[in-house]
Amino acid sequence: MTANVLSRVAERMYWLGRHLERAESTARLITVNGNLMMDLPVRLPLGWRPLIDITGFGELFESLHGKGHATEHNVCRFLATDTRNPGSIINSIIGVRENARTVRENLPRITFEYINELYLFARSALTPGQSRSRRGEALTQISRLAQQLEGFLSQNMLHDAHWELLRLGNYIERADMTTRLIDVRTVDLIAGHHELEPFQDIQWRSVLRSFYAMQAYHASVREPVEAPLVLQFLFKDERLPRSYLRCLNSVRRSLRELPRNGDAVAACDGALRALRDTDVAGLGGLEHSVELHRFINGCQIHLSEMHDAIVSTYFG
Repeated sequence: MTANVLSRVAERMYWLGRHLERAESTARLITVNGNLMMDLPVRLPLGWRPLIDITGFGELFESLHGKGHATEHNVCRFLATDTRNPGSIINSIIGVRENARTVRENLPRITFEYINELYLFARSALTPGQSRSRRGEALTQISRLAQQLEGFLSQNMLHDAHWELLRLGNYIERADMTTRLIDVRTVDLIAGHHELEPFQDIQWRSVLRSFYAMQAYHASVREPVEAPLVLQFLFKDERLPRSYLRCLNSVRRSLRELPRNGDAVAACDGALRALRDTDVAGLGGLEHSVELHRFINGCQIHLSEMHDAIVSTYFG
């Protein structure tokens, strides 16, 4: 970051990136889970609660709806339109809008046209009680509009310190969601839940679809969908845009473009070493479910350390 970039602007750029990534990934998550529920028998214990666990707002959800009430209606409303949930899609888009408003002089002039299109569509298209098909159409369009905004910024924004801070927010959030999703989505699969066992192929495919990675998996791995190969692909394939390794390398590249980056780079290097030293594919068996969960917890700690280092260095 150059001396001309104020800490307030740095913080706004970072959170603009995080909120944009969160809105897109949450919309994608709900859509994929809805499709998975249609592919599985109703009696299976998967349901909608895992989405709450992935986003990390379990306590808040239970305080609003009580335990045992993670119905499709309650979960989708909580994640999509509930303004009491700071991580809901609508709140994330509001976060994009507000952070962009305060740094609009550092963004391409027509950025707000893209942001307002996303905001106004989300406000009008996401309504409580809508059918699954209408909700799916709305969420798919929100994902497209968020990706369109990200692409516009990538192609039109000056790739200076402001850009690097925005990308830091993008990739920290993406890495966080990647590890959370793998942790929650694989717990029943790895643990060998007997009722889910006949449908493991469908569920592992759903995990890949949560990353838009089904086609990429077949093109890259060229093997049937199996737990060890999926874990290796999602954690360690640098070519996959949402892989954990790709996120960490992208964070490191952006940090290297900023001054005073020592603490944050050290935290990122620690995460990269831990990933390099872990046989992720070897954690795909039933006997290693505890080790996989422990490894992912370690990933979360590394991401928290990176975030804290960025905050203390650039937002003070």
